[in-house]
Amino acid sequence: MRYLSFCVLLLCPFLSFAQAKPVTLNGALQLNTGETFPYKIILTESNGIVSGYSFTYSEPNDTKTKIQGKLDRMNHTLTFKETEIVYSHTVRTKAYMCLIDAKLKYVPGGKENMLKGAITSMEADKTACTGGSIVFSNNEEIQFLFAYHDQLDTVINMKRKVTAPVTETKELVPEQPLTIDKVTTGVEKTYEWHSDTVVIDVWDGGTTDGDRITIQFNGKTMLTDYYLIKQKKQLRIPLAEGVNTVTIIAENEGSDPPNTASMLFTDGTKKYCVLAYNNKGQRSLIKIKRVRP
Repeated sequence: MRYLSFCVLLLCPFLSFAQAKPVTLNGALQLNTGETFPYKIILTESNGIVSGYSFTYSEPNDTKTKIQGKLDRMNHTLTFKETEIVYSHTVRTKAYMCLIDAKLKYVPGGKENMLKGAITSMEADKTACTGGSIVFSNNEEIQFLFAYHDQLDTVINMKRKVTAPVTETKELVPEQPLTIDKVTTGVEKTYEWHSDTVVIDVWDGGTTDGDRITIQFNGKTMLTDYYLIKQKKQLRIPLAEGVNTVTIIAENEGSDPPNTASMLFTDGTKKYCVLAYNNKGQRSLIKIKRVRP
């Protein structure tokens, strides 16, 4: 066993993990001002060195910059800096924006394999710019980025193989998928509700194209001009007596119209899937009727 282990250790320093395929990561830039913007990077990696481009905001108002950084597969980290603006368009924001320095951590496991972390930025004269965080959640691309792609990357298993005993198994009945209720201007949905709270998860269930929405509950704004991403945003709202109204307003149509928001409404153990789709300025209504036992 010593000789086998020794050979493996000798090989490790000389493994090359060149990665020819460009990787595109789509996510969101979440600023300390409370604003959220689409953020995308397209990069290539060779032996841990990363280069490529970042894109902030949505086309045609995006800003493109060059990026340089490092990928550490062993520690599951990606660090990069925006080094030079290729082109820029004017976008109204409360933030003071300049080139970003990002330190992201890969968090595998569970339903989502997320790459997220804090950002800092500073002008050449050391003037601090608005900070925040970046979140990427397109699982397949993230997994590919952190996977080892060299042909020598194999796992040697020295454990004795044990044949599992044959046991009878019962056929599992798959869960029936939830029906998706589609709502838009002029087409609303009403649900009878038995708990005293509505839990709403909202996300972009299709292509992340920069859709922004505002959510109101009984006329009160709960989420303002929110950029939809793959990561779910959850709201927990106490219900009033009688009929409660959830309003979903399309602030834009993204790069792939119409504006679409995937939503999951949870009433205890009961769940309702909703797809709200609208043109810019239009709104969908969901009515929740509180029912006493």
